[in-house]
Amino acid sequence: MKKYTPYIFPLVVLSVVFLLVFRWYSMRTQRMDENLFAEGVEIENLSEDEMAKSISGVGDYNNVDLTSSSADALGIVRYELKDDKVRFSVMANLPESENEYRVWLKEVDGDNMREVFTLVPGKGGYIGSAALPSELLPFEIIVSEEVSAEGAKEANVLRGVLDVQDSVEMEVE
Repeated sequence: MKKYTPYIFPLVVLSVVFLLVFRWYSMRTQRMDENLFAEGVEIENLSEDEMAKSISGVGDYNNVDLTSSSADALGIVRYELKDDKVRFSVMANLPESENEYRVWLKEVDGDNMREVFTLVPGKGGYIGSAALPSELLPFEIIVSEEVSAEGAKEANVLRGVLDVQDSVEMEVE
C-alpha cells in the first residue's frame, strides 16, 4: 500500500480539476444556448462596399417591410443568407430627432434583446447594416430612440420579423 500512496493524492487532485472544468464548460454552453443574443455572439458591421450593394439591390437580397405605429415612419430590411451568416441593412424614412435611432434584435419566442447598431442619416433616409450568424434566425428587428432594451420594447418606431422561411418560400415560387 505504501508504494501506491504517492499516486493517490495527484489522482484525486486531477479528478477534481477535471470535474470543475467539465462543469464550467457545460454551464457555459448551456448559457450560450439559452441566450443567443448574449455578449459572446459576434455581430459584424458590414463594410461600406457591402452596405452599398445591399442598399442598391445588387446581389440576391430579400426584403422585409418594417411596420410602424405612426404614418410618418417607413422602413425596409434587405437581407441575404450567405456563408452561414445573415447580412442585412435597415433603411428607414424617419422624422428628424435629437436622439439617435437604434436598431435592436429580439428573440421571437423570448425576451432577450441586443442593440446592434445606430442608424446614420444618409441621402435617402437613415441606414445601417450588420452581419450575424444565421443560427439566430428568426429574430425581430426593432428600431427605437430608446437607450435601454426595456424602453425599446415599449416605445419602438419600426418593427419587423426576419425569418428564414420568408426567403425559402420566395426561392421556391
